[in-house]
Amino acid sequence: FSIEPFGDRTYLVRAVPVLLHDQDWAGVMRELLDSLSGGNTDDWLEKIAISIACHSAVRAGQVLTDDEMRELIRQLEPVAMSHTCPHGRPTLIHLSSAQLKKEFGRS
Repeated sequence: FSIEPFGDRTYLVRAVPVLLHDQDWAGVMRELLDSLSGGNTDDWLEKIAISIACHSAVRAGQVLTDDEMRELIRQLEPVAMSHTCPHGRPTLIHLSSAQLKKEFGRS
């Protein structure tokens, strides 16, 4: 973000991170300001990264192209703690051959 004061309690947002160009970046800003007010400044960068990750995440029901799916997997591979999102929800699940067969009616 590129932000500057624009009055007593107003700020002017001049630039938004590319990750948020088509997301609710105003919501991200409100959430960040709420979470950072009165908090420990040592946690700010981590909170900002988590908030941006959440707001730029793929949403339930969102349709992805094959290339987008491959890119997500490619980006996930080098991440050390890739099995959960920042909120603790799983990013990967293991399906056995039996489960796959059942899902596709091949039991």
